[in-house]
Amino acid sequence: MKVQRVLLAMVVAAATLTACGPLQVGAAATVGDQRISSEQLDGGVREFQAALTAAKIPADQVQLPGSVPQAVLLQLANINQFTQVATANGVIISDGEIDNFIAQQGGKAAVDQALLTRGVPPTSVRDWLRASIGAQKMIAQLGGGTDEAATTAGQQKLAVEAEKVPVKFNPRYGTFDPAQGWVPSNRFGTITPAAPAAPQGEAPPAG
Repeated sequence: MKVQRVLLAMVVAAATLTACGPLQVGAAATVGDQRISSEQLDGGVREFQAALTAAKIPADQVQLPGSVPQAVLLQLANINQFTQVATANGVIISDGEIDNFIAQQGGKAAVDQALLTRGVPPTSVRDWLRASIGAQKMIAQLGGGTDEAATTAGQQKLAVEAEKVPVKFNPRYGTFDPAQGWVPSNRFGTITPAAPAAPQGEAPPAG
């Protein structure tokens, strides 16, 4: 199972996310009855930017679906939503399955870097993989197989399941359109790498 294939499993989420709605104070988004706080998002953004700088990844190699805050928020929402959907459908992903996937992809550093370019902070990688592998399993389970027709049917059924755990974003972070993704806006500007910390020996590898 390739990283790209697992990424595609999460694309199903885009059709189930809503642009905005009434939220609790201090919430960046709500996922079902759970919330992603603005503080949690801010921490994820800082971690992402620091990891990007440490990995020395050029900004033009980062394929983010929006600004840094938008990309990180979308990934946190996807993780939360598909974790809840997997639980509701009795799908369990073991740590061993995640470890095996990471090994097949060339190790932790390779996976961390691949997902970093998509807006996933390093400390969220295992949660992201758990949710993504779970989504892939549910597609096969709901579709009744792994051929093209079964996969298409599974994706459609997974989208229906995901609608049971609606996602609402705080409009302060931008406008999300289920068909287009984040609507272009100059509000957040371009990616600005985090300022390097004071020298204390060599920086550790990203991830």
